[in-house]
Amino acid sequence: MIEVKVKKKLQSFSLDVNFSDKGIIAITGKNGSGKTTLLNIIAGILKPDEGYIRLNEKDITTVPINKRNIVLVTPESYIPTLYLKKHLVWGAKLKGKKVNEKDIIEITELLKIPFENKKVGNLSLGNKEKVSLATAILAKPNLILVDEAFSNITDKDHFIAIYTDLCKKNEIELIYVTQDINDTKFSDHHYVMNNGSLHKVF
Repeated sequence: MIEVKVKKKLQSFSLDVNFSDKGIIAITGKNGSGKTTLLNIIAGILKPDEGYIRLNEKDITTVPINKRNIVLVTPESYIPTLYLKKHLVWGAKLKGKKVNEKDIIEITELLKIPFENKKVGNLSLGNKEKVSLATAILAKPNLILVDEAFSNITDKDHFIAIYTDLCKKNEIELIYVTQDINDTKFSDHHYVMNNGSLHKVF
């Protein structure tokens, strides 16, 4: 369960959001409407001017980024110098967790990530995004935030369907921001961001 009630002013822009939901949440909206600002506040990159963020009933409003057990994935989240396998376990390693080899094989096969002995920086843009998203799952956080990181994946529908299933299987909450309204069909809940305000569709 994610509960967010925050206000944030950035120059002439004001964000005022109040929502509470669980499971797979999709957020759509125009560029500049406040989607990324909201994810950055939930992740701990930005501090709200007022309000709170609760994850599974725990108040994390003032908890440092590295202790929130939240992963934010953007199209630029990958580490180009890491080889594929090292990248996949990197997030878990940061948290002192070991990743089962079987889990790595299962997730790379399900998400159709070509298992090549390459540096991630040498993969296609879509595969870089896949690797970042798989790395997030293998770290087993409480919440994954995805900011437009499905955008360059060629088999996007298949990927999102499998990815949301994996999140449910691993009991990970997921919030993903997308420009493509079609992507919302994989979510349990759909919200639209408009001028810093969040409105529920379903």
